[in-house]
Amino acid sequence: MRRSPIVAVCLSLALGLVACGPRMTPEQRVQKLRLQYQILPVGSNTIHDAEGNPTLVVDLRVVNEGTVHLPNLTVRVEVRAPDGKIKASRRATLDLAGARPGVGVQVAAQVPGVEAAPEDQVTVELESNLPAEVLRQLPEFADLSRGGES
Repeated sequence: MRRSPIVAVCLSLALGLVACGPRMTPEQRVQKLRLQYQILPVGSNTIHDAEGNPTLVVDLRVVNEGTVHLPNLTVRVEVRAPDGKIKASRRATLDLAGARPGVGVQVAAQVPGVEAAPEDQVTVELESNLPAEVLRQLPEFADLSRGGES
């Protein structure tokens, strides 16, 4: 049985439309790219400047398991007292300019004004399901808007 060229063209167009699917918003794209990163805390320490102001430094191992590079990645750093009470919870931006997909790098998250005692628990989280207005404020959103991905 022979198909007409019109039927073949229509079938190709229909399959092409299904394969494309709905386009992602910029906020959805940033959220998807952020979730391709694995963050593994290595250790933490509080340092003080000449005036005695603390900065919490958290060493992290970061791996991009995707194929798109983000030059910056924002994480949430929390410090909990031994009783479980949150002493500090702040976002920190990681500089991943030298990182490449599939290759792990060691970077430091710095949180000025935060001090962790030796008995405190320091955790780092890559937040998911952030509202669009929050995503638009992250450096990684600005990076993609400028075409900064590689």
